[in-house]
Amino acid sequence: MTRTFAMFASAAIVGLALTTGHAAEVPFPPQVNFVATPANQLQLGMTGDDVLRVMGKAAKETDFADGSTQMRKLEFAATIPAQVVLSDGKVSRVTLDAFRMDKDALPSFIRRAWPGFASSVVRRALGEPSAVLHHKFFDVEVDQWVYARVGEGEASVFFRADRVIARAVGRGVPADLFRVELPSPPDAEGEAPPLAPRVGMTESNVKELYGAPLYRVDYVFNGQAASHAVYQTGKQGTFTGFTVVDSVVTELEDLGRMPTDPSFQGR
Repeated sequence: MTRTFAMFASAAIVGLALTTGHAAEVPFPPQVNFVATPANQLQLGMTGDDVLRVMGKAAKETDFADGSTQMRKLEFAATIPAQVVLSDGKVSRVTLDAFRMDKDALPSFIRRAWPGFASSVVRRALGEPSAVLHHKFFDVEVDQWVYARVGEGEASVFFRADRVIARAVGRGVPADLFRVELPSPPDAEGEAPPLAPRVGMTESNVKELYGAPLYRVDYVFNGQAASHAVYQTGKQGTFTGFTVVDSVVTELEDLGRMPTDPSFQGR
């Protein structure tokens, strides 16, 4: 299913690179696609073997420790790239890259420009760009900062409303700059919503299961309404964090018992 928010692909739309005077490549119009993914079969608390049975072989695995907790990160190059984190052998976080921010073969230095960073933060992290290009696609203004490092070549950081929305090798404009891919709903028995939190659920499904969130932060990323919310999901005072894009869950994380730090609790 595709929802297209701008249907101007046939129009002569040109993004002007003001510092060079040449026309930039035109990306596809802004759109949201719903894509089937096995990741919506994953549940918090599953074992690593269960994850691999559902998702197949991981493209990358990383082991590390967080205090006394043994951590393992699995990355999957699926239709919607997925990342699964296991804590002491059990799934504690599932994240889908709906905006495809983590593209392959990016120079290591450009990865410090994290999704959502403001331009001032990127400037502190990477310094001054070697070129600044200004584009306008589908009435959306986009700034492109080009960086170059000896031995690593050029890479670009793209901003919309002063927030990082994409990173790419070289000076080309990614064709999928405005593309968002959300998971199709997980299979439900008898048309009822799933009884455990999963990516692909709707925000209304989560509220049906757990009631109102403890706290919620709303924001906009690359033109899409998004939020992060924490719900009490266990009778023993355990909590789960949800990231929602366009009312669809794209990330869930087992937070355990809520820390007493007021900043964590949104106060």
